Amino acid sequence: MNRIDDPRAVFYLRNQPLIEEWAALGESVADLAHAFLCSCADGIADLASELSPEVDVYKFLEQDEDWPKILLVLPGWFPSSQAGLVPGVDVAPRVGVGLEWNKSRRLNFTTSPACAFTGVWVDIDIAGGKELSRKLRAAFGEAGVLKQHKLTSSAWWPAYRYETATGDYWNDLTPYREQLIQSVRSHWMEFAPRIRDVLAG
Repeated sequence: MNRIDDPRAVFYLRNQPLIEEWAALGESVADLAHAFLCSCADGIADLASELSPEVDVYKFLEQDEDWPKILLVLPGWFPSSQAGLVPGVDVAPRVGVGLEWNKSRRLNFTTSPACAFTGVWVDIDIAGGKELSRKLRAAFGEAGVLKQHKLTSSAWWPAYRYETATGDYWNDLTPYREQLIQSVRSHWMEFAPRIRDVLAG
């Protein structure tokens, strides 16, 4: 081999220092996106108080958390022990409705699956978690709500959608924050009663 003929490879080699300099900006953008998404906690807390005194906010925002999330929960959505329900700082809920993102250098505002998403989350790593996820997915599917709201489903997120920012969002993040909070609200209104029914069944 004496020559590189691929024009894309030649373009990269000719511009490699500049391309790599620009690519390195992705990490700082991911940090900004993470900081912004963490700032949605206050708006989601306001939403919780507006919905009902029973609704609480559960946050996974620790520094070492790879998948930060902000969830709306009810007291009955926590695991139980012999002494009853055990919600608290050290006990995560079994299920919640809210916002999550992947805290990685790829995190951004506009590209799925690298942007934030909203929906119904289930902790499938705890006892009964996989079965709860299966029941919720079955209930949502039978009700036709996934198709109706154009939502996707997975084991961890029985109902969710990616939330992309649009337009020149960097000039004013307020509309995007409102989009996220309103999406959490609409998921809550749609799914909280269905979650209650599944947990009661």
